[in-house]
Amino acid sequence: MPLAIDVGQRVLVYNPSHGWTMAYFVRAQQTNDNKLQILTCRLSNCHHKPTSQDHYRYPPERVALNDSINEQVNVGTRVLCMPSGDADTSRYIDKPLRGIIAEQPANDNDQRYLIFADSDSPFYLRSTAIRLLLEPLSNYLSKVDLGTKQYIENYVLTYPKRRLVNISVKDHINIELNGQWIDAIVSKVDASLMRVFLPVLNKHEWLYRGSLRLQPLFNSLSTYEPPCKRFASEKSLTINHNNKCHFLLIPLNYGWKRQIRNDLGTIVYISPCGQMFTDGERLHAFLYQTESLLSIRQFTFDMNCRVTQKFISPNTAFVNLEDYTSGKDNVPLMLVNEIDSTLPKSFEYITERIPYTSDISIDKDNIKGCSCTDGCIDTTKCACWQKTYDGIIRSHYYEDLIGSLKELFQQSIDIEDDTIDHTDDMRLFLYDALAKRNFSYKNGRLLEKIHSGIYECNGKCKCDSRCINRCVQFGLNTLLQIYNTSEKGWGVRTLYDLPAGTFLSFYAGEILNDEDANRRGTEKTMGDVYFTALDFITSLKASFFQKKIKTNIQKDQFDEQVNISNELSEIQSNGNTHMSTEDKNKELSNYQHINYDSGVYVMDAHYKGNISRFYNHSCAPNVFVQNVFIETWDVRFPWVAFFTTSSVKAGTELVWDYSYEVDTVENRVLHCRCGSDECRHRLL
Repeated sequence: MPLAIDVGQRVLVYNPSHGWTMAYFVRAQQTNDNKLQILTCRLSNCHHKPTSQDHYRYPPERVALNDSINEQVNVGTRVLCMPSGDADTSRYIDKPLRGIIAEQPANDNDQRYLIFADSDSPFYLRSTAIRLLLEPLSNYLSKVDLGTKQYIENYVLTYPKRRLVNISVKDHINIELNGQWIDAIVSKVDASLMRVFLPVLNKHEWLYRGSLRLQPLFNSLSTYEPPCKRFASEKSLTINHNNKCHFLLIPLNYGWKRQIRNDLGTIVYISPCGQMFTDGERLHAFLYQTESLLSIRQFTFDMNCRVTQKFISPNTAFVNLEDYTSGKDNVPLMLVNEIDSTLPKSFEYITERIPYTSDISIDKDNIKGCSCTDGCIDTTKCACWQKTYDGIIRSHYYEDLIGSLKELFQQSIDIEDDTIDHTDDMRLFLYDALAKRNFSYKNGRLLEKIHSGIYECNGKCKCDSRCINRCVQFGLNTLLQIYNTSEKGWGVRTLYDLPAGTFLSFYAGEILNDEDANRRGTEKTMGDVYFTALDFITSLKASFFQKKIKTNIQKDQFDEQVNISNELSEIQSNGNTHMSTEDKNKELSNYQHINYDSGVYVMDAHYKGNISRFYNHSCAPNVFVQNVFIETWDVRFPWVAFFTTSSVKAGTELVWDYSYEVDTVENRVLHCRCGSDECRHRLL
C-alpha cells in the first residue's frame, strides 16, 4: 500500500449499492492470491478481533482517504474526485469520479490539477475536491487495455514534456469517433484542455490537447522516425558479445538506462536518445527498426531481477579459476573450491554434440527455413514457429487445450455447410491462439516447457540473429560459476540475478548408441553418471494416433509438417481409428525401423562435455529441460537445453529434476541429497 495511514483513520469506501460512504481503517492484508485487501469498520473505536466478520473488506481501488490533499501530488497518482461547483473545476461534476493526476497546479492552469478520469472526459479540479485512493497506479494499469497502459506509462515517464496541439476558438479540427475522423469546432480552450462542438452529434465534448484522438497529433506520431535511427545503425559501433560482461549488463554499457518504477509496477528502459520502453514487444520492434546491434534477449522487465548486483562469496577460495574453459565457450566460466584444493575430474571441454561413431548419422538435410524478413515477429506466418505449433497441436500433452480451442473454432463457423473446407482456417485459428498464450519463446525467454519440442529458425531461414525464434543456438551467454557444494560434489550457481525463462546452456557431449551406452554404463571406470537420454521420440508415442473428428474441420494434415505424425496419418485415414495398444506400438516400431535406427541414443559427457554436466539434481528444481531442434528435424537428436523455471537470485545453485524412477534399476539405490522441503529422499 503506497500511502501512510493510521488505524482508525477516516476513509471513504465504495459499495455498488450505496456509493461512497464513510468508514474507519483497520488494516491492510494480502489475500491468498496475493492481492491487497483493505479492512474497514463502521465504528471509530473498533473493538472487534482482527479476524472478525464485522470488518468490511475492499480492494484498494474502492478505498480513499477522507481528507482532501494538502500537499502537491505527483503526476500518475490515483485519486478520487468529489463533486464540485463550476468555480472549482473546468466543468460540472455531479458524482465522485476516479482518475489519475495528469498535471500539477501552476499559473498556466490557474493552480488546478488536471485529471484523466477513468470513465469520463478530462477536467481541471482544485485540491479541496481531491481525495487520494489507496490503489497504486500499477494496479490500475494491470486492468486496462494495452493501448491505454502504454499511453499512461509514457505520459507519466515523460511528464512534463508533452506534445499539445496549438489551437484557438472557432478553429476546425478532425477528431476520432468510433474509428472515424469527424469534423469538430473548438468552442473553448482551457490550459491543456479544449471543448469542441460536434455538428454530427450536436453536442460538446472536452478533450485533452495531447490526445491521440486529434488527427494532427495522430498523424505526426504515425510518421515519426525515432532519433536513435542514425546512432543505432552506425556501422562503426560494434558490440563484443564475447566479453566478460553479464548479458543483461551489455545494454547498460552501451548507453541504455534501466529504471525500476514501483509507481508503475514495471521496469523502464531508456535508450541513449531518450526513448522509453516498458514492454518487450515495443522494445524489440524498436531495436529491429533502428537496426540496433543489441538483442531483446539482453533486456528484462522482471521487477525481481537486479541486473547490476553480482554475487561475491564471503568464503575463502582455495581454488579460483577465472575461466575453466580456457576461452572455449562464449563467456568465461569461473570455478572456485572453498572446501579444499581439489579440481573436478579431468575431461575435454567442448561446445558441441559429437557422434561417438561414424555410423551415427544426423540428417541435416530434412530441415526447411522460413522466409521472414521482419525478425519473425508475426509468429503465425513463420514456418519455424508453425512447426512448433504443429507439434503442440498433435501432442497428447495438449489434448484438452487444443480440444477446447477447436470447439471455439467450431462455434465461430457454419459446420452444417459441408461444401466449405475449414482446415486452413482452423489451423490459422490455432496458430493465433497459441501465439497469444505465449507458447515457445517470449522476448528471448521460455516461461514454460513445450513438451512437443521447439523448432528454432536455422541456417536455411532468411531471418538473421535478431530473430525472436533463435535462442539455444547461441550457446552459453550467462556468467555462471562451478563450485564445490561439499554434500553433492561439484555444482553450478549463477553470479547474477536471472529472469524466469532464461536460457542457461545445452548438454554437450558424445552421442552414443544403445550398445556403446550399455558398455560404458557397466564399466567401473566410467558409469552412467553423465548420461542424458535423447528420449524425445518416446514422448511422442501417444500423439501418433490421435482420433480424428469432423474431418472437414479437424483433419490435421499440414503439407509442410515433416514429422512422424504425417508418416502415420495414412493409418488413420484407412479407418484404423480404434487400434489396440499392441498394434500402435507395432506400427511405431515399424516406423522407427524403416525411417531411423532403433533404440534411444544417449549423450555422454564423461570424457567430453560442457558446463551442463555439473548441474545437480533437486526435487524442487529452479531449472527445467527443453528439447530443441535447430540444425536437424531428426527427432532422435534434439538439443537438450536448460532454462530457469523462475527468477533466480545471484549466488543460487542451478538444479534440475533428473526424473529418475525409484526401483527401475535392479540392485541399485541412489539417495537424494538436495535438502529441499519437497525431497523424495531417493532417486533410484
